[in-house]
Amino acid sequence: MQLATRYPLVLLFGLTLLAAAGPAQGQGGAAPPPARKIPGITVADPVPGACVDCHVNRVAENLDVRLSTIMRNWNTAVDSTLFARVQHTAPEGATLTGRHPRLDPEVYQSVPANCLECHHRASRRAPPFIRLMHAIHLQGGEANHFLTMFQGECTLCHKLNPATAAWQVPSGPEK
Repeated sequence: MQLATRYPLVLLFGLTLLAAAGPAQGQGGAAPPPARKIPGITVADPVPGACVDCHVNRVAENLDVRLSTIMRNWNTAVDSTLFARVQHTAPEGATLTGRHPRLDPEVYQSVPANCLECHHRASRRAPPFIRLMHAIHLQGGEANHFLTMFQGECTLCHKLNPATAAWQVPSGPEK
């Protein structure tokens, strides 16, 4: 026996309630806000190559934020505020010196993949890349350029493959 035949009033009453409720609404009866603009998900991705598309020489702004330039500066000293922010990412028993060792130019042919040679998960001498990057980009509040200018948007680094629903951080040569 079909449900509508056996319980016609219950089914009719339920449909009447659904129709009276109208479209789905947010809390307090207000319509939900529009979908958030998420780079690479709901809007175009301005930096599909992640690190190497963001860390470029911005000539018009007189701002060279290429990783090779940053690392060359860090050969002398890491900014003290940033250094304080990343201290806790060091592996147990390791001590950060406040300087980054000099790097072979070949490192910049595949960023961030080549960074993982030293900054891998099980490293005993350098902070694991994941912890280090999250501390650099997602801590520091208003003083953090990534949080203020880019709103800490995760998809600027982490890219979703819509075919597999897997996340990845792409690597490529510095530009």
